[in-house]
Amino acid sequence: MSEKINQVEPEITSEDIEEVSKYLYSGGWVTEHKITRSFEEKISEIVNRKYSVAVPNGTIAIYLSLIANGITKGKRVAVPNITMIATINAVIWADAIPVLIDVDSNLTMSLTSLKKHKNLDAVIFVPLNGRTGDGLEIEKYCTENQIFLIEDSAHALGSHYQDKHCGALGDSSVFSFTPHKIITMGQGGMVLTDNLETYEKLIKLKTFNRAKDKSDWHEGFGLNFKITDLQSALGLSQLSRLDSLIQKKKNIFQYFYENLERVEMINFKEYETPWFIDIILSTEDERNKLANHFKENFIETRYCYPPLSLQEYLIDSEHENLQHSEDIAQRTLWLPSSTKLGAKELEKISNTLNSFYK
Repeated sequence: MSEKINQVEPEITSEDIEEVSKYLYSGGWVTEHKITRSFEEKISEIVNRKYSVAVPNGTIAIYLSLIANGITKGKRVAVPNITMIATINAVIWADAIPVLIDVDSNLTMSLTSLKKHKNLDAVIFVPLNGRTGDGLEIEKYCTENQIFLIEDSAHALGSHYQDKHCGALGDSSVFSFTPHKIITMGQGGMVLTDNLETYEKLIKLKTFNRAKDKSDWHEGFGLNFKITDLQSALGLSQLSRLDSLIQKKKNIFQYFYENLERVEMINFKEYETPWFIDIILSTEDERNKLANHFKENFIETRYCYPPLSLQEYLIDSEHENLQHSEDIAQRTLWLPSSTKLGAKELEKISNTLNSFYK
């Protein structure tokens, strides 16, 4: 049997294992402490944000970004119709009202579609797969209209809006560090902001809303959203080779761009880092048959996120015309995009796709 090629998988090196082992042998308390502070500071340095707050995952990061800034009951929050389900679930968790916005050819929120909706309290912009789309224009629009902007940059560590790093857009931004992201710590997320008041609220919200003297007195309701230094040790080790991981992602995209025949690919700008690599097929049926062709050749692919508007529990969400996102999502296939792919695997993927059309 041929060895399976995964659509994505984490790249854990001997150096990662050594750093985690070193921490365990150091006698640390394992829970969140100095190593996590170092990890937060390193993320802030890379992205050029003043404050970073580590949390258990990206969903919690979005949720805390919302409630720390008063985006709660009755507030209207614009969400792109194509995004991972966590984006909108965080809005619902905060008891806010999601408003679905159509996407453009980059699969990111369309500024034109956003402008059709009035009385918005917040916007969540998602640089899906590392593409920045209308991000800078949406930031300007939100600033001019006093709309709170959160950047859900779960896919986009290492990508840029020209001279601005993804993770530095808007009032607050988030990262995710699950196993299929460009760096991983198993699970984990990060909230970033330049606002001191927001930062102080985030710290309270993730630590039981504990009083400043860290006694067992609390200033209100709060939960435990801390991570561990064990995770952060892995995160720091992965961050040390971020540039190398970014280059691998770019090389994979470039190989496919030069070698795949008869399929449409969504391009990346030179300052963007590919996370997943998309191909757009003519019909949903063609996409499904191609995915099955890959599967028969032991190559794993993944369908694009289904539009939020087609999820049964979200069909009554407020929206305008979502025709573009509902169409393109059904025709989009994500190719293997792991940084562990070598020349042999890339050639097999390319040959398998091209053979489908012969």
